Amino acid sequence: RTAVAAAAAAAALRPKRRSSGAASSASVLNVTQDEVTLVANATSAAEWLAPCTPKDGPDDLLLLDDLNDFDLLRALWRRYERKEIYTWVGSVLVSVNPYKDVGAFREEVATRYASSTPPKAPHLYAAATAALADDGKRHALLITGESGAGKTEATRAVLRFLAMRHTSTDYIRERLQQSTPVLAAFGNAQTRQNANSSRFGKFMEVHMAKDGEVLGATLQPYMLEASRVAGDLPQGERTYHVFYLLRTALGALSGGAAPPSAFWSRLANASEWSELIRIGGPALSASPRLDNGPDAEMCLEGFERLVEGLLATGLRLAEVVEICRLVTAVALLADWGGSSGGGEAERQSLSDIASLLRMAEVDILTFLTKAETSIGLGSSQRERYFRERNEHEVATLRASLAQELYATLFYWLTRRVAKGIAPPVGGAASARTLGLLDLYGFEVFQVNGFEQFLI
Repeated sequence: RTAVAAAAAAAALRPKRRSSGAASSASVLNVTQDEVTLVANATSAAEWLAPCTPKDGPDDLLLLDDLNDFDLLRALWRRYERKEIYTWVGSVLVSVNPYKDVGAFREEVATRYASSTPPKAPHLYAAATAALADDGKRHALLITGESGAGKTEATRAVLRFLAMRHTSTDYIRERLQQSTPVLAAFGNAQTRQNANSSRFGKFMEVHMAKDGEVLGATLQPYMLEASRVAGDLPQGERTYHVFYLLRTALGALSGGAAPPSAFWSRLANASEWSELIRIGGPALSASPRLDNGPDAEMCLEGFERLVEGLLATGLRLAEVVEICRLVTAVALLADWGGSSGGGEAERQSLSDIASLLRMAEVDILTFLTKAETSIGLGSSQRERYFRERNEHEVATLRASLAQELYATLFYWLTRRVAKGIAPPVGGAASARTLGLLDLYGFEVFQVNGFEQFLI
């Protein structure tokens, strides 16, 4: 049996069609994150606002007398107002995102659900506990919902619960808990619906020994939204978090404005960071695509956590530097609008990109601006001809290169994170696994591209 947890945003309370039942069963609500507006007749409004009884908000919606839009939505809303954000629908768990901390993941809550007699009340921990208590070796939590529903937080909470409440070494616990925020820095971005939207999907299987010890986990990502790396960003949208963190960090280091701490002193004085700081600080600060990013103090704190998280997952500091070099090069490629006859700014940007990628400047320029055609039979008789690419071809190839570089980095990083949390070879055999499938958060735009169609 598969235990299924469905994460639903507060906006998911917004009904889309009219019920076929009586007038009081009609879709009567217009729900946003901040308010509920009644748009039905006075009778429906009076029923909605009537004093609450235990039957109005049961733990399981299957206990309602009538399963119509009105009663379902009212039950969820009544529970939400009581700060009860979880509700069963049989074995499915519905979660209404409160957009604030309501204490759902407190230590004492985890302790109760990890006990030998866990509560029956609906909770994310209850779904995980039920899956692990059921027959069979392999189970999964399917975490789905629209963008902003709280899927990433739900995945992180389950990992914390498993790592804390089941026996595990400090080594495994630390790496498991660090894996999600590290991947979020490279795979999450602000959208118009969600300030921390996962723009990729991932499937993680936590492996446990017969005695319940957490041995490690396997991780498989899919479908990164690489198009967000290059091109114009719509109003209210941003590229991936790591670009803003890196821009602020390198700018502070190059300008001598880094916070006075051992971490920042170490970076400022490390020889392997010197070239990146010298090139990346001024170049990223001048990037128009990275304007209107998060607050500088927040970015500095986020960058420090990111570096510490990367090191905690098993990467060496030299590898972290190379990651940052590549991210900086991708950001500059996304901005570069030059050609073989570009101005001084374009030539300097291309020189910076070549230095960061450790390539010859002429090789990158030739790749981006010249198309090669070979004519003739046999390798000895073939003649090579070059033509200048037009402006559209250069822009398309530049964007494709930036996207491919970033996607390759992301999947490489994912493999390294996966290696750090994998069950040890030759260790205890895995007796049970709990899979966490964090599905891509869907959004509906006025104009929807191919990637949105795939989601």
